[in-house]
Amino acid sequence: MSKQNQMLERRRFLKTAAKAGLSLPFLQASTFATGMMLGRSAQAASGSLKRVINVYIPGGTPFSGGQSQWLPSDGMTMNTVTAPLESVKQHCIFFKGTAITNSGGDGVGGHGNTAKAFGGSGFSNTFDVELERLLGQSSPFPSLLLGAQSSGHGSATKKGGQEIVYQDNPKAAFDRLFGSATNVSSVGIQRSQSMMDVHKAELEALKNVLGSAESERLNEHLASVEKIKARLDQQAEGELNPACVNPDWNLGGFVYDANNTTRFTTEAKLQIDNAILALKCNLTNVVSLMLGNHQGTHAIPELNYTADYHQSIHGGQAGAFAETRAHLSSIVAYLISELEKASDDMGNSLLDSTLVFQSTDMGNGDAHTSTDAPVMLAGGGSAIRGGQVVETGRHMNVIDTMSEALGISAQVPQYGQGAVTGVIA
Repeated sequence: MSKQNQMLERRRFLKTAAKAGLSLPFLQASTFATGMMLGRSAQAASGSLKRVINVYIPGGTPFSGGQSQWLPSDGMTMNTVTAPLESVKQHCIFFKGTAITNSGGDGVGGHGNTAKAFGGSGFSNTFDVELERLLGQSSPFPSLLLGAQSSGHGSATKKGGQEIVYQDNPKAAFDRLFGSATNVSSVGIQRSQSMMDVHKAELEALKNVLGSAESERLNEHLASVEKIKARLDQQAEGELNPACVNPDWNLGGFVYDANNTTRFTTEAKLQIDNAILALKCNLTNVVSLMLGNHQGTHAIPELNYTADYHQSIHGGQAGAFAETRAHLSSIVAYLISELEKASDDMGNSLLDSTLVFQSTDMGNGDAHTSTDAPVMLAGGGSAIRGGQVVETGRHMNVIDTMSEALGISAQVPQYGQGAVTGVIA
């Protein structure tokens, strides 16, 4: 790091410390606290990889003549189902030879246990739950589970062996983030208070390792932290991102109706907008998104094929499955392009610090096979070698690759056989 950057980081850290009511003498007296908080400050200021969006798409992919209609060529010529991803393909890694397996490597493709997509087959927790524990511990919302008509048997997220229900109402999700009792103050205030609570807990833990004199000093500063909360609120008010105070959302005036299943695309894109706002405003670092339920009972009436998605998979009119599945790829393309356009609090593209993991529950949707499943990774900036097709083996290996890229592989289970080579830069 250059001397100029070091000075910038030092000034940023001292500003944070001052707001927390921590004096320079205290920080000098406790090198552990200094290093701990400086590390937190540097992490917050960097554009390093620290966010994940997991996307579940039911039903695998259509096949024609025994060949996947999803997998691009090795030269990145898009296939029928991946054609909508053409404009963002440079950010994507498409995995070939991918099998949906359990922890032992056995193929488990098919409907039913939807959580297999995120590594839940053979594990108590899906990968997004592990991410919630590690990446979301200091966020106002450790994770978000957002669905588009995802209700029905089988959730993509499993925690402690239990499936967790997703929020299918985009307006309810938005209100929880920006307008409900959960977030009674502005976003900036809530984020600051959350970080204050984390620092307080860490400082409390220092009592067990400090001498009596330092412990007494620490007690004084913990009392100062309590007193400074009101002032912190006022200071945070002046530093808020205007886009997070009154975010532009649902400009079309959409009103949710659980009984109206004809508006899948609108609901999916509103949930994506929710996810991006939550990441942009530092409300969470972990989002899971279900585009339909395990039976694919949603319909997409704006297409030529207007019956439900599941019927297009099994015995629909010619080309119906390719059309409906390609439409889901267009929704993923929307997610990637919106992440690329959005900026984080350091002015960098949100896509550079975010991994997008697209997974499913089978390969050939009509035959319910386990092999050649449509699994993809996107984003990650310079940390990931995008714009390629890579052989992977088990889909769990992609999860292990994400763990390594995020620097958390030592803190989470190994879901597969280890990271896929050629993915991490």
